[in-house]
Amino acid sequence: MNPAASASGAPLTLASVRRDHGRALLTLSTGETIAMPRAMLRERPYRGGAPFDRAAFDAFMEKRAPAFALERAVSLLSVRERTEGELRAALERSAYPDFAVDRALSRLAEAGYLNDADFAARFASSRSARGLGERRIRMELRRRGVASEEIDGAMDALDGDARRDAALLAARKAARGRDLESPDDRRKLLAALARRGFDYTLAKEALARIREEARANL
Repeated sequence: MNPAASASGAPLTLASVRRDHGRALLTLSTGETIAMPRAMLRERPYRGGAPFDRAAFDAFMEKRAPAFALERAVSLLSVRERTEGELRAALERSAYPDFAVDRALSRLAEAGYLNDADFAARFASSRSARGLGERRIRMELRRRGVASEEIDGAMDALDGDARRDAALLAARKAARGRDLESPDDRRKLLAALARRGFDYTLAKEALARIREEARANL
């Protein structure tokens, strides 16, 4: 059978090419829709109404998709540091095939540009310094696709002083405009610290500290 023919023997053509964010959606004359990375249209500019050779398309993707995936991943990393899970999700949204994604991420990891353990450690330290508690930091790292053991390692690296300083920073911010001698305001402050990821013991310790500071300033 002609590689550009459908199962019925009729010539296979492209009915339409639609650009959808990072993807290009190729609809064939058979009704089938194939997704490909939009960036790859620069090299192979498919257009509606043209003949379509599926074997040639598959060969093109196998040969060129890994290089395009790597280029896209490097571009994303140049904007901000990302985890392996974030990069994988971004590349998959742009329709890069699994083999191309795997190859690109492997190359980046080998070159030292992708290390979730290091990312988690820096992220935990940064978020703690900005007044976030362990529960929120863990949640945000999980959302970025970091594995549990790497999250545990990052949190273990935060010493007790860093955790207390984070809670105190968050408590001082939450205390603005509140009367710390009011039971209702104290409950609201503890609730605010809970939302920022601090456990009850650490939150109570921070509250006691800022109450002492407030009384000393009277």
